Amino acid sequence: MLLLCLSGCAATGKRSAIQPAATTSSAAATSSAAGDDFGASSVQKENDPFEPFNRTVFGFNDELNTHALRPLAHGYTVVVPLPVRNGITNFFDNLQFPVRFVNSVLQGKLTRSAQEAGKFVFNSTFGIGGLIRVSDHVSGLANVPAEDFGLTLADWGFPAGPYLVIPVLGPSDCRDAVGFAGDYVISPLDWHTLGFIHTAYISDAVSLGLSGARYLSGLPKALDVYDQMKSGAIDPYIAVRNAYLSYRAAQRKK
Repeated sequence: MLLLCLSGCAATGKRSAIQPAATTSSAAATSSAAGDDFGASSVQKENDPFEPFNRTVFGFNDELNTHALRPLAHGYTVVVPLPVRNGITNFFDNLQFPVRFVNSVLQGKLTRSAQEAGKFVFNSTFGIGGLIRVSDHVSGLANVPAEDFGLTLADWGFPAGPYLVIPVLGPSDCRDAVGFAGDYVISPLDWHTLGFIHTAYISDAVSLGLSGARYLSGLPKALDVYDQMKSGAIDPYIAVRNAYLSYRAAQRKK
């Protein structure tokens, strides 16, 4: 669903395979894994009763990607060296631990929740606050599928509902849209915005800065994945829709 699905929240997710005109969701988990899953699962019949509206929003998001987000992502990759970009991505991915852990517990996946806890401990300590993903080199902690609230709702039996293209946020469905809101509440990066944390040490400016940095860190990879979905497509809207639905179907099977 939202950029952070596509990019691994490439730092929650959220889900994290989506059109890059998006904010979290997370999604963790890694964007390269997300890209590999596109098309891995066939979509049965698309539930897209709002297609005319969705196409209009898709066009708006596509223009936003082309004229605003792509230059921003390019500037980021030019100014910030790759090792630093990787460290920033890893840092925000580590901070999204509560999203993955809570949703693993809610789905009754206790082994996976223990793996997520182990990843967080290893990366926070030996990985210098999460800047280095040392868990990738620990047996049993590498390649743990990321969970989000959209997947939790699917596990609980809630139907996906119609396909939606949300302005700025990109591809989703009704269930994932609700799931995104749930993950927003769980994500520690959003607690200050929601009023859960009141402290002089975390100003609104710092909170907004962290949110912006998290978004920017996942943007280059998200745009790469978006381009892969559109590449060679006769109808980019259909290509992105099917890729998104296939990706989410594949995630539910993990």
